[in-house]
Amino acid sequence: MLSDDFKRDLKNPPKRFRPIPFWSWNEDLSVGETRRQIAEMDRAGIGGYFMHARGGLQTEYMGEDWMANIAAGIQEGEARGMGAWAYDENGWPSGFGDGKVNGRGVASQQKYLRYEVVEAKAEAERTITHVRLADGRLLRLYFDVNPFYVDTLDATVTRDFLNQVYEPYAHKFGADLGRGMPGFFTDEPQISRNGIPWSFILPESYQAAYDEDLLAVLPSLFLEVGDYRQVRYRFWKLVRDLFTDNFTRQIYEWCEEHGGQLTGHMVLEETLHAQLTSNGAVMPHYEFFHVPGMDWLCRHIDPPTTPLQVASVAHQLDKPLILSETFALTGWNVSFDELKWMYEWQMVRGITQLCQHLEGYSLRGIRKRDYPPSLFYQQPWWDRYRFFNDAMTRIGMVLAKGRPEFGVLVIHPQTSA
Repeated sequence: MLSDDFKRDLKNPPKRFRPIPFWSWNEDLSVGETRRQIAEMDRAGIGGYFMHARGGLQTEYMGEDWMANIAAGIQEGEARGMGAWAYDENGWPSGFGDGKVNGRGVASQQKYLRYEVVEAKAEAERTITHVRLADGRLLRLYFDVNPFYVDTLDATVTRDFLNQVYEPYAHKFGADLGRGMPGFFTDEPQISRNGIPWSFILPESYQAAYDEDLLAVLPSLFLEVGDYRQVRYRFWKLVRDLFTDNFTRQIYEWCEEHGGQLTGHMVLEETLHAQLTSNGAVMPHYEFFHVPGMDWLCRHIDPPTTPLQVASVAHQLDKPLILSETFALTGWNVSFDELKWMYEWQMVRGITQLCQHLEGYSLRGIRKRDYPPSLFYQQPWWDRYRFFNDAMTRIGMVLAKGRPEFGVLVIHPQTSA
């Protein structure tokens, strides 16, 4: 028997179950226009928005005018019962703090492990160690640097990121955190997209975890020498744990302490191999999201691994809202039938909250080419968009209020990938 409250919610779902799109702040912001666009979202059945700095932004990020528009977003949202979420970076991936964190130098920057065969030991920049193999070859182990991103394994680097982005919001809007500003979206943090990750903290961390000298066994990460299977397992497990604890968990705990929530998603969630080198594993991170999420690019519905992974963790930890950032790169000619097809497929696999990518503050110039489409007031069908949002919200709300029941347990094979 359906309760009266449930029937009421089904007729007009509460805002917290409604879509929360990426709102691309990509222009010279004005408080009046910001408020007008929020009113448009409310009219279309949207429940909140992620205030997201993107290419084309003319207003200084985190400057006085930026904060004035954030304040307007919170105030207008509160008046309408909508959540004004902060996106935690100027662009993506999250972590570099608009260039301030990685700008501190190599210790804070993302690093990759490399090797080469050399004739003899010699002084060389960025050398970690030399190791002589049983066959007589001498290896030089060294690191390369990506100066444009950060070392997400190092807790002090993440603390710097919090100081650059999260703390200013808390200082300015602390009373609104968890209320008018529900929390933060962190987007595609990662350990590596270019090979085996390296961090200056790894040797000491490896020694503490396994009572073994990491430098002596580094060749086993590249070559089938020594007990390479054990070394690789230990290394990648450590990398996964450091990334989970020192980045995601640290941000989650900051949000807990300040009364806010953390949502977002990891990068390259789709396959075992892709998530190994970019995250270690994605599922351990989902414990440290109040609203765990995923990303779904392009116009397709396969493979199912991505939604099932995040939904599995959310179900185990009783997290009813499971977010999908979706519809990026579906193109300007995507139809409502196709949007419905893609998102309903995700909901069948556990997703309960829609995050449309994206809504452009402006489409002027190159902005219209930012992972289109813009599902916003610029569209000729905007006046009918509420029908879609209402329908998707009702299904998601029923799933979020329901209780998942399963008769099969699947062991995730990431540790043997």
